[in-house]
Amino acid sequence: MIAIIRKDLLEGLLASARRKYPFEFFALLGGRKENNIVYLEEFYYIPWKEGYTHAIIDINHVPLHIMGSFHSHPTSSFPSPQDKTVFPFLGYVHLIAFPPFSLENVAAFNTEGKRIRLRVREPGT
Repeated sequence: MIAIIRKDLLEGLLASARRKYPFEFFALLGGRKENNIVYLEEFYYIPWKEGYTHAIIDINHVPLHIMGSFHSHPTSSFPSPQDKTVFPFLGYVHLIAFPPFSLENVAAFNTEGKRIRLRVREPGT
């Protein structure tokens, strides 16, 4: 599986993560899936509780057409055991960003928490 996200969308998510640091930032990602490619095209900000090492969401607020999630970690991009528990309920692709929250500091994972390829594209391409 490969995830493709617009550069402007990812930059906006990273800016939000920088603003929330040292707390975690969380958003759901919408888009579409075609064969083995997930196109991440929009984000949804839903109510959640934040902390230095966690973000808690109410699963009842998750729209049914979600393709994945984005959230920040304070130190690394590796999914936590808690991340791996909720990934299957939040779509196909999960992005994790860490300081300094640049394009190079984002990793993509599948529902099992295994790293997958992430392609960042310019809008309109």
